[in-house]
Amino acid sequence: MNKLIVSADDFGYTKEVNLGILDAHRFGTVTSTTIMANQNYFDHAIAIYPKSLGIGVHLNLTWGNSLLNGKKFSPWNKQKIVLGIIDKEFVEDEFRKQIEKLLEVGIRPDHLDTHHHMHAFQPVTNAIIKLAQEYHIYKIRWPKEKENKMILQTSYLKQKLINKNLKECPIKTTDHFYGVLHAGKPELKHFLSYLNFEGTAEICCHPGKKYGTKQDKLWKTREKELQILTNDMFLNKIKEKNIQLITFKEL
Repeated sequence: MNKLIVSADDFGYTKEVNLGILDAHRFGTVTSTTIMANQNYFDHAIAIYPKSLGIGVHLNLTWGNSLLNGKKFSPWNKQKIVLGIIDKEFVEDEFRKQIEKLLEVGIRPDHLDTHHHMHAFQPVTNAIIKLAQEYHIYKIRWPKEKENKMILQTSYLKQKLINKNLKECPIKTTDHFYGVLHAGKPELKHFLSYLNFEGTAEICCHPGKKYGTKQDKLWKTREKELQILTNDMFLNKIKEKNIQLITFKEL
């Protein structure tokens, strides 16, 4: 039987994102989420978190303030990571703080991933692998998605860059990953196409209720993704294909 994880990113970012993720989980499609430990609505997320929802840490170096020193992350961190010039000790120490914040509230994460898929680039790749082993979290997201040259947008170039940098994953992950190529332009047909896989797969998604913020480039589409994830056609297609919905813990 093919197995699928539908994982919603950015838990803890805003109340609207938190509530949207829970709506999709209660509907029956979203099985997993990853929490942003340094965001303002972390406590709200923990207060409403249901144990039926798988949870990982959405390790973050680009939004908000550092848990290590309280300072706002540099707006150049993304570029530094892609170029491989960010300080690896800072990356490890910051990630460790974010993992431990979830552990401190009594929740053990079942996997790790990174905001903006930054662990596709060194030294972040080695950092996430090292910390997964250190904290006995033996599942991670590996965002290698089959490239589609028909998609003439920046997401295609981003995926091509990710795929070029990521080698074989040394830790347990899914056989397939979906979610970069259509990020920011979600359609039901895309989500239905993700179901044509064999083995195990992860669909990365970004649902949320309507709100607005200049920082979040996905604020206009989070509500649309929520509508897709709570569409009977999507859930029925999963059932029709006899796909088992799981969490990373069950992977």
